[in-house]
Amino acid sequence: MSGQPAETASQTMRPQHEQGAFRIERERPKPNLTEREKEVLRLVCDGMTNAEIATKLHVSRETVKSELKRIFRKIGVGNRTQAAVLLVKNHWL
Repeated sequence: MSGQPAETASQTMRPQHEQGAFRIERERPKPNLTEREKEVLRLVCDGMTNAEIATKLHVSRETVKSELKRIFRKIGVGNRTQAAVLLVKNHWL
């Protein structure tokens, strides 16, 4: 045995090409997002800036920035582009 944990049937695995080698990436579970977080992410996916989101939601830009930081931590990404790609790719919105 290799000391690696056994894979379960519920863990979908897909090969990902990375610098000449394949690696296995497990699909991430759907995050538990609030309705407000989902709304902010939809607006990000629509290409809106923080200022535009703030105006639409009647909050400050700092509030939007704080919400995005919290959302990014929840879903495990570093920026709005990664968030949008992940959400669309996994059909989370």
